[in-house]
Amino acid sequence: MSSLNTIDISMRRITSIAPVALGLLALVLSTSSCNSKRKVELEDFQLYNSQITGFALSTADKDMKEALAKAAFVIRNTETGRIYNPQALPYSSKSYDLSLRIKSATQGAEIEVITADGKTTKWTGEKQTFKSDALLHGIQLRVSTKDRSGQLQSYTYKVTFKRYREDPHTFSWSEASVSGLPAFSSAFSTVMTSGDGGTMYYVKPSGASAASTFASPTASWQDASLTGIPAGERFTSVISYGGKLYATTSASKLYEGSGVTFATKALSGNYSPSLILGGLKIDGVPSLTLLGANAAGSKAFLTYGIASSSVTHIGEAPDGAFPSSGETVSYELAGGNYQGNALYLAGGITASGKASPNLWSTTNGHDWLIVGGKITEGKAITAQTLAYVPSQKRIYRFASTTEGLELYISSDNGRSWESARTTAFSGLTLTDFAGYPLQAFPSADGETIYLLRGAKSSGESAKLFVGKFGGLKTIED
Repeated sequence: MSSLNTIDISMRRITSIAPVALGLLALVLSTSSCNSKRKVELEDFQLYNSQITGFALSTADKDMKEALAKAAFVIRNTETGRIYNPQALPYSSKSYDLSLRIKSATQGAEIEVITADGKTTKWTGEKQTFKSDALLHGIQLRVSTKDRSGQLQSYTYKVTFKRYREDPHTFSWSEASVSGLPAFSSAFSTVMTSGDGGTMYYVKPSGASAASTFASPTASWQDASLTGIPAGERFTSVISYGGKLYATTSASKLYEGSGVTFATKALSGNYSPSLILGGLKIDGVPSLTLLGANAAGSKAFLTYGIASSSVTHIGEAPDGAFPSSGETVSYELAGGNYQGNALYLAGGITASGKASPNLWSTTNGHDWLIVGGKITEGKAITAQTLAYVPSQKRIYRFASTTEGLELYISSDNGRSWESARTTAFSGLTLTDFAGYPLQAFPSADGETIYLLRGAKSSGESAKLFVGKFGGLKTIED
C-alpha cells in the first residue's frame, strides 16, 4: 500500500551578522521552499558604493509566473560585480515578457540594462518588460550615482542566466525484454536499490506478499523466498531506516528485517499499525512514525520508539487530505526554525482515492501539518508511484488513471508539482497504462528511470519500460 524512500538532506542554521561586520553581501530575492538547500560561498572583499542588494525575475506569463518566482539569484559585490542563478531557470519554448526586480543600496541610483547585442536601456522599474529571448542571453547592469562632491560614479554587474538547452521534461522510452518480471498488484509495491541491483517487495494479484531481486533492472529478475512473513499477510509498507528494513502488513503487525528475512517487532500496548510513514529522530532517539489505530480502534498517528519497542506517543486522527495509502517519499531534515529534526512526506493517495499534491511535515511523529498551510485538492487516480533522482533533486510521479498514464514532476521536494509536457512520453502509448499498477525507480547514475507496469489479474505478465533523460544539459550566458 505504501513504500517510502529516504532522501538524505542536511540543513545548516546560519546566524545573522551585523551589516558593519559583513564581508559578503549575498541576497536571494525569491520565494523558496523550506526544503531547499542553498549554499553560499563566503569571501572577503572591499565593499563598493552603488551596490545592487536585490535581484529577481518576474513575469505575467501564466505558464511561467509561479515557477519563475522561485528562481533564486546570488549577488557578489566584488570589484567586478556578478549576479547568477545556481539552479537552471524554468524552461519555455516560447519568448515571453520578463521584468527585472532590482534593489539598490543607494537611493536615486540610475540603473541601465545592457543586453548581449550591446543595446542600452534605462531601467524604469518592475513594470518595465523585456523579451526573454533577448534578456536571458546575459546582461550587464550599470549602476550610476553621484558621490558627495557631485562626481558621477558607476559600477557594473555581469548577470548570467543558467537555463536548459532543451526541454528538461524530455524522455526517450523503450520497452525492455526481461524475464522474470514480478507481476505485482496495485495493493503494494516498492523497490530498494543498492548500486545497479535491488529488491522489489510487492503483493501479487492473488494477495500474497512476495519479493524479487535483480542484479540489473534490464537483466533477469529472480523470485526470492520471503522468510518471517506468514502466508495470508500482505505487505502494506516497507521502508529502509538506520540500515534496517521495517515493514507493516495487513495483520497490523510491525516487522524488522534485512534482505528478504523479517522478524516480528514487539509492539507493547493495544495498537494496530497499518502504515510506516518514515523514520525520525525525536530528541536524538530514532523512531518510526506510523499510521494505525489506537487502543480504542480509532485511526491515529503513532510514534514508535525503536529501542524501547513501544508506542511513545499517540496523535489525532489523520485529516481526510492526508495520504493514507500509495507510495510516498519521505525525508528527514535537521534545523530550520526549531531545534531537532523534522520529517517531510510527499505523494501518496488520500482515503477518497485522490493523488495527494500536498507536502506534510512533523517534528514529533504524531502531529502533522501541511507545509504552506493550504490544502490542495488532488485528482482521482487508479495507482501511482514516485521516483526520486538525487542528482537532479527531483521527484517524478507516475499515475495511472482510467484513461491512461500521467506524469508530474516536483523540483522542490514535493511542495509543488508540474504536469509533464508531451515530450516526456516519447515512445510510450499512454492508454496501455490505463488502470494498471505502476512502480518506478531511478538508475544508480541518475540517467534513467525504470517504469514497471504490473498486473490487473492473476496470469497477466508485467512489463518494463526504460526512460532515458534527454533534456537536462544546461548553458549559462
